[in-house]
Formats: sequence, C-alpha cells, structure tokens
Amino acid sequence: MAKDLYLNIFKKLIKKILSVLFSFLLLNCISYSAVIKRQVIFNPNNISTCVWNTGVFNQDLRYTNNPGFEWPKGSGIFAVFTSGLCIGSYVNGELRLANASYNGEYAPGYVGDSNGIPVFKTDSRFRLYSVKYYDTQNSNPDVAAWKDMVHYGAPFNDLNNNKIYDIGIDKPGVPDADQTIFICLTDADASNHTTSEGFSGGTRPLNAEVHLTAWGYYDEPVSNVQFFKWDIVNKNNASWNKTYFSIVTDPDLGYPKDEYIGCDSLLQLGYCYNGNDTDGTGAPGQYGLHPPAVGQTLLRSAINNNTYPLDTLNATSMTFFVNTESGGPLCETDPSSAPSQAYNYMRGYKKDGTPWLDPTYTPYKITKFCYPGNPEDSTGWTERKGRVYNCGGATTGLFQLSYPGERRFMISTGSDFLNVNPGDTQKIAMAQLIARGSSNLNSVTKLKELTNLTKKIYYQAIEGFESYYVEPAPELPTHFKLYQNYPNPFNPVTTIKYEVKMLWKVKIQLYDTRGELLRTLVNEEKPQGVYEVKFDASNLPSGIYFIKMTSAQGFESSKKMVIIK
Repeated sequence: MAKDLYLNIFKKLIKKILSVLFSFLLLNCISYSAVIKRQVIFNPNNISTCVWNTGVFNQDLRYTNNPGFEWPKGSGIFAVFTSGLCIGSYVNGELRLANASYNGEYAPGYVGDSNGIPVFKTDSRFRLYSVKYYDTQNSNPDVAAWKDMVHYGAPFNDLNNNKIYDIGIDKPGVPDADQTIFICLTDADASNHTTSEGFSGGTRPLNAEVHLTAWGYYDEPVSNVQFFKWDIVNKNNASWNKTYFSIVTDPDLGYPKDEYIGCDSLLQLGYCYNGNDTDGTGAPGQYGLHPPAVGQTLLRSAINNNTYPLDTLNATSMTFFVNTESGGPLCETDPSSAPSQAYNYMRGYKKDGTPWLDPTYTPYKITKFCYPGNPEDSTGWTERKGRVYNCGGATTGLFQLSYPGERRFMISTGSDFLNVNPGDTQKIAMAQLIARGSSNLNSVTKLKELTNLTKKIYYQAIEGFESYYVEPAPELPTHFKLYQNYPNPFNPVTTIKYEVKMLWKVKIQLYDTRGELLRTLVNEEKPQGVYEVKFDASNLPSGIYFIKMTSAQGFESSKKMVIIK
C-alpha cells in the first residue's frame, strides 16, 4: 500500500513538473517542436482551395497527396496540386533557403531576439485567420482576434480613420473582399527545415518573417481569381545577398499526365494548359472536352532598394521542372535534396546551372523564359514545338519533341545584386486564375485576357489596401549591439546600425588600419532603441577601416568595413 501511495505521489509530481514546463515554454514563446500542419479553406468565389500554416497553398491536408485548387467550386475537379513562395539567398557566404512548395519550412510565429541572435517565437495568437465580408464578432471569433495581428500586417478597413482596429466598427480583411486570410509566419525554427520539403530545402534558417495575406472577390470580373501577397522582412542580423523569390507551382489540370506549360513575359504570367483538346478520357475528376488553362501572374516584384532610382526587378525568370517519370534531361527534373539545385532553378537556370535554350533561333538563344510563344496562333516558342536537351553547361544540344506530361512551373524575381539588409521588407504579390475557352489552346488566350483585366483592376483599385494597416511595432532591444555596416563593401555611402538597451552615452568612431582616429560619427546620449547612421566615405580612399562603438559603462564592439572605389 505504501509503495502504491509513493508511486502515485511521484506520478503526480512528474505531471505537475511537465505542466509547469509546458506553461513556461508557451508563456515565453519558445518553440519546442516542429509545426503541426493546419489549413483553412479559401473559397470566396468560383475557386476553392486551401492555405496552410507552413506557407503552402493549393494542397488539401484532409486527404493524402491531394490537390486543393478546385474549379469550379464543388465540382470535384482540381487544377493545381500545390504552390508556395520560396526564398533563396546567401548569408555571410552560405546558401540558405526558406521554402514552401510541397510541405513548407515555415511555422506560425515571429522572429525575436536573444542576446543578438534571431530566435523563433510563437504563442496561441499566431495561427491562420479567416474572415468573410459579412462576419461579425458574434459569428466568427477571428473578427475580434484580428486585432492581435494588426501589428504584424493584418489588413483592415479603417472606417473611422483613426488607424486603430476598433472591434465592431472597423472591418477586418482587405476592403470589400469577400474573404481574407492572414497569417504571420517565419522560417526561424530550424526543426522545420528539411531536404524533404519538396523543392529541396534543409539549409539553416534565413530568419525571414513573412506576413501572408490571401483574398478574393465573389463578383465578376474577378470571380475566377484569387490574390496573394507576402510581406517578407529580413529579421536576421546579417544581409541576404544574391536574393531570389520564386512562386513554385505543381499544376494537376484534371488528368495530370497530359499537360503543357508556357509563359507570357509581358504579362508576367506562368500557366499550364492541356496538351489535347480533351483532358484525359473525360472521366469523373477530369475536365473532358475543351479543358481550361490555369496560371499565376506576378503583380508586384522584388525591388532593389540599394540603387537610385529604385530598381523594380519584375519577373526575372519563368521556367519549369518535371518529375523523373516525365522523361527529358535529368538536369530538368526535381531538385531532390540539393539546395544548390533549387537555387539554380530560382536564378533561371536548369538545376545543374545549364542555361535554357530557345530552339526557334539559329543558333539557339539562351533564355530565362521558357515557352513564351502563343499556343493558339502558334507564334514564337511553345512547348508543342519542342525543346533542346542540354545539360552540363552546354549551350547546344539535341532538339527533341516535347510530349504532354506532368509539369511544374515557377515565376522568379530577384538578382545576384539584390541585397536585403537587416530590417528591410520586400513585398511580393500575385494572382492565380483560371479560364476556359472554346478549345484547350483558346483557353490560354482567355487566360491571358483575364490576366490583363486582373492587372488593371489590381493596380487601379486594389493595391492601395496597404495603407489600411499598421507596420509591425519594433521590439525594444534588451542589449547593446553594433551591427555590421551595410552594404559592405560600399561606395561611397553605407549604413551603420546599433542598439542600446537603456539611456546611455554612445560613441561610434572610425579608425584606419594603423589605429588612428579619423572621425567621430556618433557622440551623444541615446534612450533605449534601435538607431542607424549614414556614413559618406566620399573623401576617403579605398581600403579597410574599422568602426568602434564604446560607452563609459565599459561596452566595446568593433566591425571591419571596406571602401571600394
């Protein structure tokens, strides 16, 4: 009896300890396991699809390996298997990816700071939010809870114009949208990075914080269109260099083994259409005669903020890859578990770095835009005209016909010269849309017409919704810190960022390699906060210099910077 009594007491003690530990982890926003996948149904109009809490969309978690982009809604016929936004960049010379294609390397949460090191933080507020136009706080709890995400970019219609989300007065979501979904995500949890993500992956985190908004409208002319927007913040303590953003899509247009893909570089549209005028055999789950075309169009691209004037990059490549069963060169297949191969695709090359070749030119023309011709009138390079089989860096190869099969396509925006500095935000927006014409080829023409109309509507009436929400409130620093200047090397202007955790007198000075003081950049008392100072080196020669931050309290930190003229 005594033994049983002691055993029960011991069990209760262990249970209590575990309960306290769990509460501590939750209250302190510390990640203790990989994310559990969740989704919400996104069906504001004729399209019904799914959005995951790992950054993936168009795939349905309710069934194993199941497409989620259903069109028309309720038909049981699907046009896209999965999509997501992938980021590739170098951090201090190391390639890092933050991918969302088939599984997603993100988790609900944000990037915090622990003694100068970016860390993953989350709590119960960070989840998928979904509101519809007629929802109220009584019919949908997300209406009241929306206030928790406003500081992280959740849009709302500020009806009383006070720039505060007032429950019962203001409307959550993109103004006039029939449904809006929002989630704040980050890839900062290393346990979510895996080489089995789908589009490669498995690197160390970029420490990206992503504010994802999806919205749509019930009424024509955009009842077959859905909008997505990503606000991507570099929450690392180092710059992202050679940065690319890629929307990666695996279409399954009804019967998935008879597809072609193409692009329209002017419309920045990537699309999939049926290789024949009958999808599959016309069996249930297939589109049958005159199948539709489905695509995604880039509405807002990466911007190089380090140039003057600012350089809007637009779509820098529109390419594809296939699974190994579809045939073709091995250098055009899935990037498997090699991050460098995925990054090559993002830069507009084949996975081994080989350039794509347009066979309609003599000699073959190197390009980063695959099949930009017009399928209906057969002008330009279309997939029906074939492709060049070349790998290993070759700029020539054997011309082969291209037969319909499973395809994936991607739209990328970025540059080897795009550096995203700590704290900078890039905004990427796109629309996914579907159209059906009088034939499989005419469906592409109808899709382009819908794309052109969608772009006009977005730029004239929708894009301005950004003014309705408040930028995230910065976290107050809890330590003293001097960041590496950026850009570095530079010519002639660079930015020096530093933090102070309390009221103190800060001094930042510039020295040469001999230790001689050249200039005092900062010498004043500063309250708790994060600060930046611009340094113009126009009067200094090229070379190596040092900046040193000191205080009377004993703090000291220095960084090396390089001037190249």
